[in-house]
This record gives sequence, C-alpha cells and structure tokens, in this order.
Amino acid sequence: MDQHLYKYLVLHKHLCIPQLGSFTVQKAHARYDEQSGLLYAPVESIVFSDGVIPMSEKLFFDFLAHEMAVDDVTAIKQFHDFSYGFRSRFLENGSVELKGVGQLHRDENGRIAFTPTPRYTDLFPSYGLEGAVPGVQENVLVEEEVIEEETKDNWWVYALVLAILGAGALLFYYS
Repeated sequence: MDQHLYKYLVLHKHLCIPQLGSFTVQKAHARYDEQSGLLYAPVESIVFSDGVIPMSEKLFFDFLAHEMAVDDVTAIKQFHDFSYGFRSRFLENGSVELKGVGQLHRDENGRIAFTPTPRYTDLFPSYGLEGAVPGVQENVLVEEEVIEEETKDNWWVYALVLAILGAGALLFYYS
C-alpha cells in the first residue's frame, strides 16, 4: 500500500489519511546566495498537517483501484484497513513510517511531528557562479522575451504555406 500512496502523493501533490492528517508537496523556487555565490536548485518538500481530515475523494479511490487492479469497493476497504492499522500503530508505538514519504512521531509537546525521508536531490551539490552579478536574473528574462518575439512574428509564414498547399490540393482535385 505504501508504494501506491507515495505514487499518488507525487502525482497529485496531496494525500489524506483519515483521522490522522494530510501530506502536501510544496515547491521552493531556486535561489541565489549572494554571499557565497551559490545557486541552489528548486526543491520539493513534503509537509504534514495534523488534524481530523474528512474521507478522501473519489479521484483517490479510482487511482488506488487502478493501481491495485481491484474494484473500487475493494480499494476503499483496503485503504480504510490500512489507515486504521497505520493510526493504531502510531498510537501504540508513538512513531510510524510511511515508506518513501517519512516518519510520523510525537514531539515533546505531544503533537504529531513529521520527519520527511531524505531525497536523492539533497545529495546534489550547489553550483557556484563566479563573477555573478545581481542582474543575472534580468539577463535571463531578456533572452526569453527575444525568443518569444521571434516565434510570434513567424506564425503567418506557416499559415501562408498551409493555405497555398490547400489551394493546390483543391485545384488538383477539381481539375
């Protein structure tokens, strides 16, 4: 069940486990550190929100049924059995892991805390930009605008070629 839930979370960026909480994938944009001259890649992280969450939606159960190659009723039953067992293990042990996602545990205040599984992207190095200037972002935007202007100006050439080919085909057909 873990691999199906992980796949759903990655594809849909949100996963609810009833009576426990929900996982959400949040994206942090790339950033540039002026002091060290490092460019950090954009990263996605999984965050957990505890609380009583209503039952999951039909899209989730359709996805789960398709992935498990069972009918919807069986998928719903298996998910509810899993979520009940998951919550029971958490309440018994005070900690439980959802493979590929992370580990839920109690913090010192008794609230549910979440520690995400380390990602392989955490191992990627950051890149230095020697001679970087604060205007790097502006230069990139100017290049993108030039490319967009070039593609917008040439659309009529393709339309003209297609019109000539269409007219030629009609003349050939009717002559």
